[in-house]
Amino acid sequence: MITKSTRILIAAASVLGLLAGCAGTTPGVGTDDGRVGSNPGGLSPQRVYAPPEFKNIVWLNVGSFEAVPEDLAAAGKEFCGRQNTENEEYKAVGYHRYAMDTNSYPIKGGGYYCEAQAKQKNEARAETRAEPEAEPKT
Repeated sequence: MITKSTRILIAAASVLGLLAGCAGTTPGVGTDDGRVGSNPGGLSPQRVYAPPEFKNIVWLNVGSFEAVPEDLAAAGKEFCGRQNTENEEYKAVGYHRYAMDTNSYPIKGGGYYCEAQAKQKNEARAETRAEPEAEPKT
């Protein structure tokens, strides 16, 4: 049974692992280079508060995410789309069914890894051309 103090200890260890990752070593199984799919079967991804102010939430173990299954693509698109801004569009590029939240609990339904992509400005300009008038037939 995992107690509250154990969860706090796990979360603290995760943050320390994140700090160690910033120093050049990545904790976990295999090699996680921060790209989706680079470490399948590694530690489950977990949301953690990132330094220096611990206000932003980031994913640990990104390499454990795998491609979004076809049957979950629509849900991933809807979930990640909630983060869209005027200049960026977010797309689900990874999914893990055992992803964990900031309290080390599994996220119901799994977790999506969303990636921002710059929106392309659709500046289609309407061209106006003067068609020569047809001469009246007599």
